[in-house]
Amino acid sequence: MPRRLHTATFDPALAARLRAVSGPEPIAALNRVKEHECGEPLVDIRKHCPGVQVSRKCLPYLRRTVADKLNQAQAALPTGYRLRVTTALRTKETQQGLFDTYFAELTEKHPDWSYATRRRQTCRFFAPYDQPAPPGHCTGAAVDVHLLLPSGRLAELRKPLTGWKSARSLVHGLSERAVRNRELIFTAMLEAGFSNCAEEFWHYSWGDAGWAVRVGERTCVYGWVELPR
Repeated sequence: MPRRLHTATFDPALAARLRAVSGPEPIAALNRVKEHECGEPLVDIRKHCPGVQVSRKCLPYLRRTVADKLNQAQAALPTGYRLRVTTALRTKETQQGLFDTYFAELTEKHPDWSYATRRRQTCRFFAPYDQPAPPGHCTGAAVDVHLLLPSGRLAELRKPLTGWKSARSLVHGLSERAVRNRELIFTAMLEAGFSNCAEEFWHYSWGDAGWAVRVGERTCVYGWVELPR
């Protein structure tokens, strides 16, 4: 007889709080957000956020206020736990490469799909670089985070689901351990003022167009930003 997988539910109050700052973010809504670029500089989070682990593959820059909020989130975690940043800043060239590569893969796999369908599917996973609203990672306002246990190992956040099936923040079917670990991140990041992308449990931002749409703001303070020289 196959072994049953025991899955858990999220704390209702926390789930409601997360949904309140994780609303849908259609491209049309993102493009309606008025950008008032504040000119705030980028900081190197390897130095600015010493309590956070930064992946070696990560371009380690965020806007100063966003980095400060990341420090607040780290401080809100239980003793011994650490945030691990896998993606912070992305250049426009990198974002374009990711978008175009995935679009090309869909074109090869689904030659019968229309251009609009392939583009819509690509936009589900990679923010377009050719719209008025820049992708969050290209503004220095967005950060992808995971969780490290006191032992230093990566915390379980997906089982028994895998891949994109596990991507939604409040997805059903997760193990008790995965749910509790996600709740630690949710709580810490929300306390610091971040909003979460409901389609990607790891993606948070503050001050960009995505954040504005999720929390019901009409303006944002961060637009395209260049790497520090």
